[in-house]
Amino acid sequence: MKIKFLMPLVVLFLGYSCSINDNNSSDNQEPTEIQIYQWHLTNVSGGVAGIDIDFETDTVIWVFSLDAVGSGSLQVQNNNIDNSLEDGLETGVYSVSIPVYDSQSILFINGDEFAGLITPTEEDLTLNQNITSSGAVVSDGFIYKFARKVIIETTN
Repeated sequence: MKIKFLMPLVVLFLGYSCSINDNNSSDNQEPTEIQIYQWHLTNVSGGVAGIDIDFETDTVIWVFSLDAVGSGSLQVQNNNIDNSLEDGLETGVYSVSIPVYDSQSILFINGDEFAGLITPTEEDLTLNQNITSSGAVVSDGFIYKFARKVIIETTN
């Protein structure tokens, strides 16, 4: 009598615990979409010489990877081949932090103050080197303007 009762349970257990299609394999996972926010340098102005340089999309690209408190890294891809043009940073990965001083966000790159950070819209980013953490007035810094481009990457 016990065998008649146990046999269906054993068959049921084995039937549900074994499967040819393992749902844990990476082949069956749904693809995941990741949004990457790229910032494309569109213009640099200012400096002692009063420059005003426009850049084509994809010439200089910045991608921030930040945590909730504004610390992380910045990946720069600089495709500008004209070394006479001011274009910010060379290609590389930089350590960044964005603390706030008297309601003004300041971008620090590799521990050095770089510029005040202004985001007039979600699509635009301005880095103004005339804005400092101390509030001192500077007039010969560069102003870097960026436009946002969203890239969708699919991963498994």
